[in-house]
Amino acid sequence: MSPGIRAFIFLATMAVVAGCDPKARHSDESEREHPAIKKARELESAGDIEGARFIYQALLDRDPSVARAHLGLAFLLEKQGSNSVDAIYHYQRYLALRPDTEKRRMIQDHIRSAQLYYVGTVFSSQAAILSRLDELERQNAALIIHSANLAAQAAQLRATVTALRGNKGANAGNVSGQLIEESIRTPRSLGRVVKVAKGDTLRIISLRYYGDPERWRDIFEANREQLNHAEALQIGQSIVVPDHRR
Repeated sequence: MSPGIRAFIFLATMAVVAGCDPKARHSDESEREHPAIKKARELESAGDIEGARFIYQALLDRDPSVARAHLGLAFLLEKQGSNSVDAIYHYQRYLALRPDTEKRRMIQDHIRSAQLYYVGTVFSSQAAILSRLDELERQNAALIIHSANLAAQAAQLRATVTALRGNKGANAGNVSGQLIEESIRTPRSLGRVVKVAKGDTLRIISLRYYGDPERWRDIFEANREQLNHAEALQIGQSIVVPDHRR
């Protein structure tokens, strides 16, 4: 065997030995025999995940330097998918306490997996938030219509009271009865709720619902509370389009 080949084999053997780190492996094995860690593993095997988590956490509260407890707790958290951030933290604490562990690559893979899971959860939450925002906007537009209906009823009632106070004589009863009857009628719907699509303008919406682009002012006036000017429409915004009747 040539000296070059002998040197290569020697270096490769040293690299394997260094990667295995007997000291780190021995520390891990000794910690596995810790009574609390053994109990946590027993509970995990029996399906009592919450009990195992409690024991790991209690042990770390007393002694945060127990690397194997960090690792065991990280595995549980990742398995449950309940708290990826905490799982990543405990994986990193284990690597900080066992920098020469032969498990480094495996744990780094677990960290990446937990990070991807967390990112997916965040984006899913954002989608739920946007959906809820759309729902609230629709509810708000419906409330605007309801508020306008109530305002119309109040105006009719005020007119009735004024008429009752101002009219006297034989016809007062007939007039007041007619006004009261009119005041308690349910006012017609003030319009429909429409979501603004890409490319929409007040003229386009007016043409779509009225067949007349020049009635855009009716829509603008009905949405004064949320439109500062005629060009203030935003994609996804909910607006009220009044009834076709003038």
